[in-house]
Amino acid sequence: MLDTQKQQDNDFSLLANLKDDFPAGIAVFLVSVPLSLGIALASGAPLFSGLITGIVGGLVVAPLSGSALGISGTAAGLSLIVLPAIQSLGFSAFLLAALIAGLLQIVMGLMRSGVVAYYVPSSVTSGMLSGIGILILLKQIPHAIGYDQDYEGDFSYIQNDDYSTFTELFHMLNEFQPGSVLIAVVSLAILLVWELPVMQRRRFCQLVPAPLVVVFSSVVMNELLRYFIPALALGGMSLVSIPVVEDIPSLLQQLHFPDFNERANPQVYLVGLTIAVVASLETLLAVEAVDKLDPYKRITPSDKELIAQGVGNICSALLGGLPMTQVIVRSSINVQSSAKTKMAGIINGALLLLAILLIPTFLNKIPLASLAAILLVVGYKLATQVDFKTLYRTGWYQFFPFCATVLGLVFTNILFGILIGLSAALFAILMENFKSTTYFKEAQFGSKTIIRLSEHVSFLNRANIQQTLEALPPYSEVVIDATRSKFIDYDVYEIIQDFKSEAHHKHIKIILENMRGFGSLPPVENVRAHNYESQRSLTPTQVLDLLKEGNERFVYNLKSSRNLLEQVNDTSDGQFPIAIILSCMDSRTSVELIFDLGLGDVFSARIAGNILNDDILGSMEFACKLAGSKLIVV
Repeated sequence: MLDTQKQQDNDFSLLANLKDDFPAGIAVFLVSVPLSLGIALASGAPLFSGLITGIVGGLVVAPLSGSALGISGTAAGLSLIVLPAIQSLGFSAFLLAALIAGLLQIVMGLMRSGVVAYYVPSSVTSGMLSGIGILILLKQIPHAIGYDQDYEGDFSYIQNDDYSTFTELFHMLNEFQPGSVLIAVVSLAILLVWELPVMQRRRFCQLVPAPLVVVFSSVVMNELLRYFIPALALGGMSLVSIPVVEDIPSLLQQLHFPDFNERANPQVYLVGLTIAVVASLETLLAVEAVDKLDPYKRITPSDKELIAQGVGNICSALLGGLPMTQVIVRSSINVQSSAKTKMAGIINGALLLLAILLIPTFLNKIPLASLAAILLVVGYKLATQVDFKTLYRTGWYQFFPFCATVLGLVFTNILFGILIGLSAALFAILMENFKSTTYFKEAQFGSKTIIRLSEHVSFLNRANIQQTLEALPPYSEVVIDATRSKFIDYDVYEIIQDFKSEAHHKHIKIILENMRGFGSLPPVENVRAHNYESQRSLTPTQVLDLLKEGNERFVYNLKSSRNLLEQVNDTSDGQFPIAIILSCMDSRTSVELIFDLGLGDVFSARIAGNILNDDILGSMEFACKLAGSKLIVV
């Protein structure tokens, strides 16, 4: 076992998988640049702050994180909080709030608040992955044909240009750019060809990631268009645009620092708390989603991830960066690029830093259409990674939260979409609990109704039980079986007791089976095996009554609670049957079942045709004369 664990650690060591992690890190880096810039723009922050967040996410958070494949950076969901906070506080005071958020995340991690992630239903996680995939497809189509009015990373339904996700698909036709379409189509072709098995066997394709080939090809294509067909060449908003820093002093000018003079401002702490809660929620959901995508099914320690995110947010705020979370889009690119370890995230951060310092001019030549092609492939894989038919067959309980999450993401934004999905999951749980509290399978027997309560009966089930009892007709009989119940809310218990006290007015006979009070209930007391004293105290009439009562329980499926191992121990010193029962050999007429008996309660004599012979008579004589049976039942 220890050798196996040691081998797994070696298999996933950071340096042993560079041939996989380095290309994946490049792929993530190429997409991180426009996403970081776009989200910074949407947040009303300096563009450079988005890049700082990506750098810190790679160089600080990735080494500290327990997530093998998670990528941390700017999050579109946080822009809804960041934009009004910067407008009301100012950027420097906002950085102080972000720093406080990081401290709170560390505290939450130390307090093991990461356990919240384990309560997120898988249907919401699957819906989040599919919904984000669909969003990526819808949002990147305009960029692929040359309509670049909206920033990369805009996942809101209502966009900055006042169009919605769907109306923009029609409006973009008026902004059609042949150059963008050409670059996007060629880029998609490269990506699809690169994934063909025949190409994957080639050494070059294994070493060089397809996104890198796409980016270089798109830059070359656009430069050729600029030289030969200038009318088709892309420029301005259709290209990546990052701040150019020529030396260290100009780099330092791009940095901003928290204003600690605002530490007495209560609004700073409120914003910090809000960021901490929302960023932690987004991170925990992303962790669940990325673990689901991980081909090796590794589990990320959620508390460790919160601490890593907290440290990252502190460092980012001190350098003038935006708050960060673990982000699904970049993490899914990492997974799809065959990354093995967190080294891919570290490489992403290092490349962001080096690119800003060394090749900003080259980055500003990358067409957004080529990046849109990369994201279209990512979006398609995310949107189709869930089998909708299989999920539908699992039932409403799973399918409803999944659909609600997908629709919420598409028609609002990532943050509200997730909240809608969680609300739908909670509603589905409440409805399932409401329905499962009482059930009537094989429960109607003439005028008798059997109501079996489930394990947990809460106040939410009060109306259902009350309506059921009120609907009972006069001169009927009802059995309320609480054998399986471990908790009964007082409101429900009160309704049952009130009905019991009033039932005689409607001439309704009510039997309470194992109703043991309210609140957390003690276990049902087990029926013990008969001993010498109990056998001797019974008369034949009493034994017959016991058998009738047991048969009635069998008919109404009200089986007594018995611990068979306990009864084996009780009867180890001797057997004390209360009756001998002669029956046919029919396999469907087990005496212990049809009379609801335990071990050693009766002698059972069985013969084909139920015909007496000397052997059977001898068995009956032994049972009555020597073993003390009080009754013979044929």
